[in-house]
Amino acid sequence: MTAHLKARRYCILPMLLCVCVISLSFPTGLGAQVGSDAMADLLPRSGFSEGWVLDGTIRHYTAENLYVYINGEAELYLPYGFEVLGSAFYSRGENAGSGIVADVYRMRSLLDAFGIYSNYRDAGAEHVKIGAEGFIGESQLMFFKDRYFVRLSVSGTVTDERVLLMRCAEAIAGKIPGSPSQPEVLGILDIPGVAPDTVRYIAQSVLGYVFFRRGLTAETVVEGEPARIFVILCGSPEGSSRTLGDYINYLKESGVVADRRGSGKEMTLIAGDPLYKGTVIRTSGGYLFGVTKLKDPSKAIPVLGLIESRINRP
Repeated sequence: MTAHLKARRYCILPMLLCVCVISLSFPTGLGAQVGSDAMADLLPRSGFSEGWVLDGTIRHYTAENLYVYINGEAELYLPYGFEVLGSAFYSRGENAGSGIVADVYRMRSLLDAFGIYSNYRDAGAEHVKIGAEGFIGESQLMFFKDRYFVRLSVSGTVTDERVLLMRCAEAIAGKIPGSPSQPEVLGILDIPGVAPDTVRYIAQSVLGYVFFRRGLTAETVVEGEPARIFVILCGSPEGSSRTLGDYINYLKESGVVADRRGSGKEMTLIAGDPLYKGTVIRTSGGYLFGVTKLKDPSKAIPVLGLIESRINRP
């Protein structure tokens, strides 16, 4: 069996797990209604800018029918604990069909809201001071705050669209409860060399491996060579040991012999990953972390030290 076929086998289970999550997450009855009422309160009826009003009614979508609104893109949201979406359209009545679409997604947690947001944010995006973090692009603005992800887009021809997007975003952010804070776990990757706009939270199968259940990734440069950092959130020391064991077993089945340097808590694993080539890995507490896509992974060992110092910071 080739490495790519084995990797496919390890990556297929998350699809089945996602189906289970979807089946368990359908809001029904009173719960769905309460969620809809709460979302409506976050969307301004009018007044975010002179002359702009809510055009029609606020529409709501749950995990059961999100695909009706965003088609296959719904599959991206479900692993992040999507609960309910409130969608509104604002116009001035000048041009039929022209206006601003405001979509507010309520996710499972602050980290999940960041995770969805980070899927859309590109490196070099123009940041705006909205919520915990936001960016503005051509005819769109996105931000997250607390467990809410907000996506604004211009439909048709709108004059001063940038100003209006900012005003609409500020009005919604002011209605969202909670503080505009970043997920605390992101501090692990606050180290030299990491490109901040590349930090992402992946809710399942980090690097495409089922045993790397959820975690962070980011891009960096190691001695002039592009590389990828990953941090797996294992929940406990036992979980990180078990995850490391699963990875070692995968390497063995792929015919890869890993080089173990040191022992105990100081043990570092170096291997030629079948898909990502040179990889170096270490565990600390409930975390498994590493750097991959390198010709000589040993050069990234100092990076592991920086990550570990952030994990163990007071």
